[in-house]
Amino acid sequence: MKKYLFVLFCFALIHGRIIASEKEQISLNVEVGIIDEEPGITGPSKTIVRIPRIYQDGYKLSFSCFHPEYIINIVQDDEVVYSSVIPAGVTEFDLPSYLGGDCIIQFVKGRFCFWGEISL
Repeated sequence: MKKYLFVLFCFALIHGRIIASEKEQISLNVEVGIIDEEPGITGPSKTIVRIPRIYQDGYKLSFSCFHPEYIINIVQDDEVVYSSVIPAGVTEFDLPSYLGGDCIIQFVKGRFCFWGEISL
């Protein structure tokens, strides 16, 4: 039984890598305190920030199933051209097809803003 579980685990691990390799991971940076600064909080955050792993396949974004709620912003020429809420636990999110070109994508959660560059 242990051998069967081990083989099943190895297959799932290899299969997961194949699926993940078809999508391109978005390289994200983090800024703290830029968005929604709370009064009374000063200085650098002492919280460990875990940068989310988000993958892009065209206009489709893929998330892990254990992520918090994010506000997503698409910025072009220093202007927010699209904004929406991604509920917690959603594994796939489709961007509208009218967006195109090089964009900055932002994922906002409280005081943290994760951002990166994407091409649509």
